[in-house]
Order: sequence, then structure tokens, then C-alpha cells
Amino acid sequence: MFPTIIICVIILGIEFITGIIANGLMIVVNCSEWIRSRKLTCCDMILTSLGISRFFLQCTISSNNILSQLPQDMNELCAIFRIVTIFWMFLTTLNLWFATCLSVFYCVKIANFSQPLFLWLKRRISGLVPQLLMGSFLVSLVTCLPSVNTIDRKYIDNSMNNLSGNTTGECLYKVDLSSSFFILSMLGYTSPFIIFIISSILLITSLWRHSKRMEKTTSTSRDTVTEAHVRAIKGLISFIFFYISYFVALVIFLLELSTISSYYVWIVIMGAYPSGHSVILILGNPKLKRVAVRALHYAGCRLREAVS
Repeated sequence: MFPTIIICVIILGIEFITGIIANGLMIVVNCSEWIRSRKLTCCDMILTSLGISRFFLQCTISSNNILSQLPQDMNELCAIFRIVTIFWMFLTTLNLWFATCLSVFYCVKIANFSQPLFLWLKRRISGLVPQLLMGSFLVSLVTCLPSVNTIDRKYIDNSMNNLSGNTTGECLYKVDLSSSFFILSMLGYTSPFIIFIISSILLITSLWRHSKRMEKTTSTSRDTVTEAHVRAIKGLISFIFFYISYFVALVIFLLELSTISSYYVWIVIMGAYPSGHSVILILGNPKLKRVAVRALHYAGCRLREAVS
């Protein structure tokens, strides 16, 4: 069990550094463009929001893991742990909704369907992006609010036990599966997940049909378009993989179905989502990829100069 924990801690460290760099890059590049031109495209607006939420989510996951390993017999430490847990729950819900907004945006802008509702969304999706992002923030906040009283009550009860002379207990976040809080939390996590899956399936179906239609054209056009659509489908599949992995790990974490050793494995899976998918987004975005390549080249030159 101990080697597994050590390996998981090392992987978590790599995920943390990768996530901070990747999401920091998205934030800096898009914010710099906004400062320069005073405007952002709808896609960049979603990517910036996603990068900010994932940046803080990565920090919160790491802080939560560190605090859970420290002695939990100090009131100050318990209070900090409670605050970090609340932020983690809020950022998790917010991140799932932002990722769903990105999937819906891609689906509406790229997919081709003749339904009236879809055509209406296609004309208005660009203007709806700020409202979608603000709505995601408010829904995440409302979903997270009940956890404040739940975690605070557990913390106070634990402190009262200590004052009465009982053995000091761990100030850990426990989920009451029968509480309305758990039902509301699961609703907050499940709703964006369902919307994400539907929009992703619709987009992949549309891209696949379009690729099949383009096979009837000339070979040069077919090769170019098919290659572009295959890249898009691969990116979507990776997006779905990271999203589903994070969602499953989150549910198992909330239901407390994991053992001590598997707990770290699920935390590694959860940490891979905000870092791994951000890297894929950078590689699939020409502007971000160009900046990342320049940054890596600059870092490599500096490293060679330092070694020599």
C-alpha cells in the first residue's frame, strides 16, 4: 500500500505543476488579448473561465490532500480544512458547468441539424455565452450553499466533544447520504454531466456524418477535411474520457466507497482532469499552441544556457 501512495503523491505533484502551467497559460494569453483589444471571442471567454476555475480547482485539490494528512486536533486547522472543502465543492460544480458550456458551444457552432430549436440556438449562441457563464456560476453557488451549514455543524460538534473530554476526532468532511444536501449536490454534479454527454454525442454524430458526405468529393478535399474532422473527434473523445473519469471518481469519493490506498488513486484521477484536458485544449487551439511552443523554446534555451 505504501509504494502505491508514494507513486500517487508523485503523480499528483506532476499533475499539479502541469495544471498550473497549462491553465495559467490560457488565463495569461486570453487576458493579455482582452487588455490589448478590449474584447474576447466567445470561445476564448469560455476557455478563460474554464482556465481560471481549473487553476483554483487544482490548487484546492492539492491543499485538501495536504490538509487531510496533517493532525486534525487544532481548531484553526479544522476551520481551514472546512473552508478548503467548501471551495473544492463549489469549484468542482463550477468547473463541470463551464466544461459543459464549452461542449454545448462547440456542438451548436459546429454541428448541423435542421431542428428549429437548434437553428435558433445557432443564431443566438454567441450572445448567450456571458449569460451561460454567469448562470453556471450562480447555479454552482446555490448548489454549494447547503454544504456550509453541514460542514460547519460537524466541525462545531467535534469541538464540543473535545471540550467535554472525549478523544479528539478527525475533522474530515463526511457525507450524509440521506441528507437533502447530498441530493442537491448530486443534482448539481449530474445535471451538467447529462447535458455534456448529450451535446458531445450530437457533435460527434454530426462530424461523422459530415465526414462520410465529404468522402464523395475529390481526394484532396477529402483528405484535408477528413483529417480535420478526425482530429476534432479525437479531441472530443479525450474530453469525454477526462470528464467521465472525473465524474466517476467524484461520485465514489462522495459515497466514500474507496479504501485508503484506492483513495489516492481516485484523487489522482480527479487531478488528471483539470490538468490533462487543459493540455489537450492548448494543443487544439492554434493561438495557445503557438504561445506554448514559444514558451517551451524559450525555457529550453534558458536551461541550456544555465547548464553550459
